[in-house]
Amino acid sequence: MERLLKSILSNVKRVRGMKIYIKEKDQRGYTIPVPLGLAQFFLNRMAGRVMKKYVKDEDLQKIDFKQLSKALDELKGYKGLKLVEVKEKDGDEVTIII
Repeated sequence: MERLLKSILSNVKRVRGMKIYIKEKDQRGYTIPVPLGLAQFFLNRMAGRVMKKYVKDEDLQKIDFKQLSKALDELKGYKGLKLVEVKEKDGDEVTIII
């Protein structure tokens, strides 16, 4: 039984990061690899302070950064999952894949 469990677990691919694809119309696209550990660190330590500059306080209070960090941890088992896929009419594109 133990051998079977080890065999199953060894075949499960754990995700180490996500990829952010950015492409502007008629320009070269960019891929930004983001390790999930770094994203979790940012959510836990710095996101609230950074977002204060761009988001209203009343909206910022509605965001639970610890829950977002836990959600990222859960996503590690879903390699290839598209979290965001935006294609604008002008040709700009943003895609985030686990």
